[in-house]
Amino acid sequence: MILRRHLLKAACAVLALGMVVRATAAVEWVPATVELSDGSAINGKACLTGDSLIIHNEAQARRYTVRTAEIAGIETAIEKQSMEAKWIFKESGLDDKIYTGETFPVRYYVTTVTFHDGRRLSGHIVPKTLYVESDGQRQRFILRRKDEGKVGEMLDDLLYVRAVTFTEDGSGARGTIEGTVIYAPGEKLQKVLAVNRDKLFSVVAGLNQVSGRFRIGDCTEGTYDLVIVTDRAVYVCFSRERDEGAERLDADAVAQMQAWVDKLRDFFHTQKIAYAAGNEERAFALVMKERRGGTTLPGAELIRRCDVWAMHKPRDEWQIEKRFFVYRIVSEDLSPEPRRVVVLPALGGHRVSAQAQEIDLEIRLRPTGEEPIPPPKRAEAGKPQPAEATDGD
Repeated sequence: MILRRHLLKAACAVLALGMVVRATAAVEWVPATVELSDGSAINGKACLTGDSLIIHNEAQARRYTVRTAEIAGIETAIEKQSMEAKWIFKESGLDDKIYTGETFPVRYYVTTVTFHDGRRLSGHIVPKTLYVESDGQRQRFILRRKDEGKVGEMLDDLLYVRAVTFTEDGSGARGTIEGTVIYAPGEKLQKVLAVNRDKLFSVVAGLNQVSGRFRIGDCTEGTYDLVIVTDRAVYVCFSRERDEGAERLDADAVAQMQAWVDKLRDFFHTQKIAYAAGNEERAFALVMKERRGGTTLPGAELIRRCDVWAMHKPRDEWQIEKRFFVYRIVSEDLSPEPRRVVVLPALGGHRVSAQAQEIDLEIRLRPTGEEPIPPPKRAEAGKPQPAEATDGD
């Protein structure tokens, strides 16, 4: 028993060490200058955990994921601050409070990210750890939206990172994807969605349904695949199918993925993969869901939903990394025809970078005649092959 415990501890230590090594290897240290609120500055190198930060812009109701390599600088400004009174409950279990006569400082921040192209993005940051190394010394700071001090401290006691300047050149940029969708008469354009396949987030485009004009502003660097929804079809293309070592998944590969999906317990009675592309490192799948009856929602005899799933297969089973909502319908009628899926190559692989900040597209929605899920390769391999040409006998 003692030997078993020692072996278990040793195995856990090896596993933990491996996790630390992998985490350390993934960190990107970048030459930087860090300025603190007390006026001091640290020159050395810095890194953000996860090599990225997330900024939430309340006005746009959007979250932006920005990688370290895209950032030229980070600035923290005071949004508001005050000394707050310390209250305690008068008695356990009662709502009455009494003032202790003590105070503590509270401060709120706005964070601004500057890209290498000079454009800026402001909002409230999701808390992130910043490490700074200088002269062999490592320091740790938290970039946050809200800071609270201890009782007895003053506002000046709340030390924060005022600015971070990364001194290496980079390609970080903010761009725009816009365009015009040309669709068949009688078809109603309903939604344009952009999925950033690198950072795994999605953005709904501003849309003029009459003119077919759409616009997605403030696109951070990365590759975007568009999904266009009409009342008759879902038009999509995952550019992952064009990458080296990846492809559009055929019927056999989708069947294996579908077998795993069928094991998932979900609100929907069926979850069917209609199109997928990539490989085991990362694949994207368009999933059509349906539930018939059995809900407490009035008139919801039929509920259909469509999602994009980012997936990977680290071991023996697929896992979902991220789900992106595409559309949902609720109907009293069980007879509506499901939307067809059309893979339209023009929708995939739109790269926003410092070299391509403004993308303007004209997209014509049309049937392609191709099946979203191609037949198995073994079936194609069994087709008769043309005879080889010869020079003659």
